[in-house]
Amino acid sequence: MTPTIEGDIAWYDVSQWGVEGRGWSDTAAFYDRLPARAEAVVPPAVWVRSRTSAGLSTRFVSNSTTFRARYRLTLATTAMYHMPAVGHSGVDLYARTEAGQDAWLANTHPTAQTIDQQMGLAVDPGERLYTAYLPLYNGPQYLQIGVESGASFVGVAPRTAAPAVFYGSSIMQGGVASRPGMSITALLGRRFDMPTINLGFSGNARMEPEIAELMTELEASVYVVDSSPNMNPQQISERAEPFVRLLREARPDTPILLVEDRRYGDGQFVQFRRDRNAQNAAALHAAYRNLRTSGVKHLWYLKADQLPQSEELVDGSHPSDLGMVTYANAYEKVLRPILHNRRDGLTDRP
Repeated sequence: MTPTIEGDIAWYDVSQWGVEGRGWSDTAAFYDRLPARAEAVVPPAVWVRSRTSAGLSTRFVSNSTTFRARYRLTLATTAMYHMPAVGHSGVDLYARTEAGQDAWLANTHPTAQTIDQQMGLAVDPGERLYTAYLPLYNGPQYLQIGVESGASFVGVAPRTAAPAVFYGSSIMQGGVASRPGMSITALLGRRFDMPTINLGFSGNARMEPEIAELMTELEASVYVVDSSPNMNPQQISERAEPFVRLLREARPDTPILLVEDRRYGDGQFVQFRRDRNAQNAAALHAAYRNLRTSGVKHLWYLKADQLPQSEELVDGSHPSDLGMVTYANAYEKVLRPILHNRRDGLTDRP
């Protein structure tokens, strides 16, 4: 791997060794999340959101004591009113500890479309594994990691183990985590030490059959379907069963987890919010019951009472970092036995 040397910095282009969380290689741009052919079949808004780098990460081993990131963002907007620039457009760096855990180290602080920044302070000497999480609501046109000239550097190829595939709304995409390492998929990827694929599409994820067809192309360890937040009860009633059946027909043994709509933070005061949550949950649970009754196996269900509550939401809808941890805790509780059974070849329970 040959770097570009500029002064005392050696720059390595991430595209030389790759990113995890990228389900398809036939993308229009390197950091896209759906294949180029998806543009012709998915809703336009889904296609636009798929061109963000949510859930993508890259790993490398180095003994450098300083690190830089240099990249140009696809979008000029670097933040939103309820999401800081670090989460929206930043690169979030983690380091492997001597105990084998990945711990936060530093990140970039985007203020413009082109970023060239040192990430954090100089670290203690020693060779470590590093993981850089990419922007959640933006995407790099290119991305380079800079280390001290003369330092060791090895890009770590993406793992080939079957990933956990997460399909959902803006919440799944990462809205509105303060930084990329706090998204649901990043949290769970670290906890399970496995690759994840983030198919969260802000303002979208309405169980379109075209998305299910694309998901079947991924040899997943589990499919998580958390798309109710942008759907209404009628849509869930009409689409949930066909969506699951498409997945099940193509992947007979892959576990599928259906997740209820989280509850709005102001629901205890606003009747419309309570009704929407209750009706969405009822529609999804009815679909789940029908699927189970008809013989669909390897199907699980997660109720909303385990998901973030009002004080864990930034705007009554999207989770804060605390809310993201609550989401990850709820997912972990149900996914850990599923993945354990899957790895050991055991028969699933419910």
